[in-house]
Amino acid sequence: MGTVFINQLLVPLASHPDALIVHPHAQRTGGGTLRNHVLAAAFGKERVYSRMFVKDYKPWRKLTDDDLRGFCAYTDLSDYRDLPLARQCLPVALLRYPVYRAVSLYHFVRRKHAHDLHDLAMSHSLEEFYRLGSSINPRYFRNVQTTRICGHTDARMALDYILTRYLAVGFTSNLPEFADMLSRLFGWSGVHVEGKTPDRERYDTQITRTFRDMVLRENEEDLALFEAMSGGKPYSLPKLPVRREVARRARRSRDRALALARGAERRLVRFGFRRGALRE
Repeated sequence: MGTVFINQLLVPLASHPDALIVHPHAQRTGGGTLRNHVLAAAFGKERVYSRMFVKDYKPWRKLTDDDLRGFCAYTDLSDYRDLPLARQCLPVALLRYPVYRAVSLYHFVRRKHAHDLHDLAMSHSLEEFYRLGSSINPRYFRNVQTTRICGHTDARMALDYILTRYLAVGFTSNLPEFADMLSRLFGWSGVHVEGKTPDRERYDTQITRTFRDMVLRENEEDLALFEAMSGGKPYSLPKLPVRREVARRARRSRDRALALARGAERRLVRFGFRRGALRE
């Protein structure tokens, strides 16, 4: 498995004093560690644009040069898109095997009493939580990683964005290596990330075949991107037969329609959960 992708064509831009690191954070992929122990450690919290550090935070799509003046990095739960900024943006991303991300999400929600889905997680098994939660709010459970990277649930588009726009991509399972690589590219010192117990050791005993199949069926785009990037060069997706490609597009359209038809807040209220934005 590859541990880090570096876009060599963009590496010279890392030395530009006005370059902006942009991290579209997909929940449960290690973004909190990247924010707190890498970006904030390198620049200081006051120079990292995030809802955790900025009082009048705006989502990525609404930001201007004035909003970002004085900041060296942006990281938050927003989908990436090209903005008409004067400064050079250098996006980075973290990827996680979709099944492990789903298990991690379950345990995270159980720990967070204020989370909108906490009651659901506490009263249901891992498998049932995913099945019900994915129906209530598909945007939170399905193909989040590809969507964050390019704004669409499309692995091919996400891969194209990575190869043409992204400076680097790492993996949740190899965060220390990713932090070290960024430190070398940007000349940081004092950045250190501790390794964690591998996902397979923490989670494999909890994963049934039914659960695995369900998660992978609903995260087909994230799985395809993860396999393409973790497989190393030439970082390509397999060409699917026409019938499978048509079915893949139909599933993407279905999931988009479902996400629109079942707005998260409306469904949560219907199921009796608390109002409020979903936490990371």
